[in-house]
Amino acid sequence: MSMYCLAWKYKVSSNQSKFEEEYGRNGSWFKFFETCEDYLGHELMKSADGKSYILVDKWMSKADYEDFLDEHKAEYDQLNEKNKGLYDEEEALGEFDLLQ
Repeated sequence: MSMYCLAWKYKVSSNQSKFEEEYGRNGSWFKFFETCEDYLGHELMKSADGKSYILVDKWMSKADYEDFLDEHKAEYDQLNEKNKGLYDEEEALGEFDLLQ
């Protein structure tokens, strides 16, 4: 069985501690998604030079992720807008199946 993962890359030149607080474990994004039982958590990784991050969200399936977004779009958009100032660039790296 595999799980559905989304990977994002962020460039952060300032506010790194605030970015890590919001996007890390127990941050606002985690708290938002954890209300769904099909959300399996995420991993936040910081580059060796400290200027970029990789975030991987893990879900039971793509359908579970899409259903959750459909049901909570307004809240998602509001949270996204609130956190935009914490990074310089956001890039969707892709969708992946985590093999086990």
